[in-house]
Amino acid sequence: MKKLLLFSEGNFHKAYQSWLTKYRIRKEFVSLIQIIILGILILFCLVMFLIFVNKSSTEGYFLRQANNKLSNVNFNNEIMKTQILDLRRSNRDKLTDSDLYGPSINLLDANIESIQVPQS
Repeated sequence: MKKLLLFSEGNFHKAYQSWLTKYRIRKEFVSLIQIIILGILILFCLVMFLIFVNKSSTEGYFLRQANNKLSNVNFNNEIMKTQILDLRRSNRDKLTDSDLYGPSINLLDANIESIQVPQS
């Protein structure tokens, strides 16, 4: 009986040790897989961040260029409006200051076609 008990204890110990070894190997393997997955996830997030930062900075650059063009067009439009208002004012002044029954009144044409717009 003593022999059987010692033999089973030895078997149990060997089985337990083999189980511990397998568990340690599995645990190392699982932790290695977790590290690889985490590395891939971090790399993916970094690549996506760089792609979106590059895209947004490029869109911002083109948006600034378009805003500059728009402000130039608005500035030229304001200059044209000012020139038209000056022509209208000079026409109004000539009409009010001159004699309507006089020989001739030289009025300026305030059409948009007569104003030269500088090319930008």
